[in-house]
Amino acid sequence: MDLQNGKFLDNGSSGYILKPQFLRDFETEFNPYEIPQNSNPVTLTIRLISGVQLPPSSHSSSNKADTLVIIEIFGVPYDQMKQQTRVIRRNAFSPRWNETFTFVIQVPELALIRFVVENQNFLTGNEFLGQYTLPVLCMSKGYRHVPLFSKFGQSLEPASLFTYIWYVR
Repeated sequence: MDLQNGKFLDNGSSGYILKPQFLRDFETEFNPYEIPQNSNPVTLTIRLISGVQLPPSSHSSSNKADTLVIIEIFGVPYDQMKQQTRVIRRNAFSPRWNETFTFVIQVPELALIRFVVENQNFLTGNEFLGQYTLPVLCMSKGYRHVPLFSKFGQSLEPASLFTYIWYVR
């Protein structure tokens, strides 16, 4: 559901999105398993600076989660990738990563980016704390706060990620 909700952020969640031109053109043969010849790739760079009041772990009575962020790209198979930050120990209130990630996206019209915040737990596996998904082409350049939502789609305000985003087409 996170991916579906994120896809429809492009049009204000109205429920209809026009297909990209290359999917509407009958003369174009689009194969998602090949890089399109007339592709206009985007080089997306994200500097994940910090977290702001991240949700507490359900396994901890205090806000001492061992937080990490996973940044995922969803789209055609060639574009799908995942990168993650280092773990910040015992700080979910204001963790500071200051890490930079670069993604080369061949078909940005179909790509979604997802930010997932987790609490690292070696015994039971990582615990989901929050997420946000949006289309790559909807991202604005500059300093941005990325809001976080629960696994049920509810806002976790004021929890957010502070980022700097830039891209080149």
